[in-house]
Amino acid sequence: MKFLTENDFDLSLFYQQLWRHVLVVELLKHKEGLDNQNKANYFLAKIADLFQDNSGKQRAFEYLNKYGGTFWSDTDERVRSITNEFERQVENEAGAGYKALATKYRRGEKIGRHETKELVSTAQKIVNSVQMRELSKIIDILDEDIFTDKQRKTVLVIDDLDKQWADDRIRIKLIEALVNALPKFRKIKNVKIVVAMRDDLLDIVLRQATTAGFQRDKFDDYHSRVTWSKSELRGFIDKRISLLYRRKYTNAQVSMDDIFSSTKGEASCFDYIIDRTMLRPRDVLAYFNLLIERFGGKATIGLKDVRSVELDYSKSRRAALEGEWKELLPCSSELIGFLSHRKLSAKFRLGAVESEAIDHLVMQLYMHYEDLDLPIVKFAINAFDSATEASRAEFLYRLVALLYRMGSIGVRTQENSAWQFSFQSVPSISVDELGENTHCLVHPMLWQTLKRRTELGTLFEEY
Repeated sequence: MKFLTENDFDLSLFYQQLWRHVLVVELLKHKEGLDNQNKANYFLAKIADLFQDNSGKQRAFEYLNKYGGTFWSDTDERVRSITNEFERQVENEAGAGYKALATKYRRGEKIGRHETKELVSTAQKIVNSVQMRELSKIIDILDEDIFTDKQRKTVLVIDDLDKQWADDRIRIKLIEALVNALPKFRKIKNVKIVVAMRDDLLDIVLRQATTAGFQRDKFDDYHSRVTWSKSELRGFIDKRISLLYRRKYTNAQVSMDDIFSSTKGEASCFDYIIDRTMLRPRDVLAYFNLLIERFGGKATIGLKDVRSVELDYSKSRRAALEGEWKELLPCSSELIGFLSHRKLSAKFRLGAVESEAIDHLVMQLYMHYEDLDLPIVKFAINAFDSATEASRAEFLYRLVALLYRMGSIGVRTQENSAWQFSFQSVPSISVDELGENTHCLVHPMLWQTLKRRTELGTLFEEY
């Protein structure tokens, strides 16, 4: 596998097969309670009798029988099992030449192009084997013979895809394969498979995709953005407060109104906090935890207290935002840092941005990221080389579109229109939508760490 990966062999079909295998086994394990050898043997015997008169399903059953011994194993062990089987099939198909090539590879000796081509051809033959058809038939079995109880719905959730659960060289390809494998499971009417994925990770997968036609709009019918309203976030924090105070102080129901106080004419503590979030529970919770850590012993927490921890919160949110986008944009820190330039304020109009601020970032990207294959870096190099107003403007518009996508800024195209942010409105904007009269607002969560401040009413009304 390592050799094939290093030689850019397209393993996408194998990865799809791997996902189908893992998902099929997880669903069967859950539905039939296959947590030991006896239960697995009983289940396999039961479906063997069921499919005696159906040759297609019988072949699919033989696949299940072959790998049935790993039903109760953990996912990692099952993945190793099917990967080892793939390598064994490649070795058998390649014959005696495989051992000689494997020895060369282990010793670090040069492997000829002809030898590589032969092994790749063998691997392709195995990937295109009948196992893909068998797995497709098993999915039919799940729909027609296993998950037949309409009153019992099953939801399988796949999360933590942004963690380091696989080698970086293949992790994105595995996620692409997962997305491509999922439509086959939609035919199982009583099963829903939910994949939780951050938008920036999806952007990386889309950018590096090798599958023809792998585009965001192709998934619109089964892709849903998770958004939170202010009332939902308030309910989330109220539950957190109630649980915390019930454990420590009282059995009475305690809510935000009981611990936050505000003076007449002031913004409410909750509105102040919400305006410094990307309308996500993790942001609200991060601010709330700082307050409890600092002022948990006070009878009430006021707006002055809320403001006193804002710098720590702002620093943590900037670090988190840069971390989220680091893989897609290694220069994310410099891009956000542009918003702290002394020639910029918390609110700015694109046509009023001075060349000094633009040139400073252009120089940073040119000096530190010249070798990166990133569009924003290419526009920076072009702006540096040509040093024209047009190239500066083009770079600025590309930069603003990126900062909007990251959630670092909001935009509005008309003077009195509402501020538009990527996490509550359209997730991205094109440079064609921007112009000299486009107004930008640095997200208030970054104000303290970027040393920004401006007058601003309540930013996020209920929606």
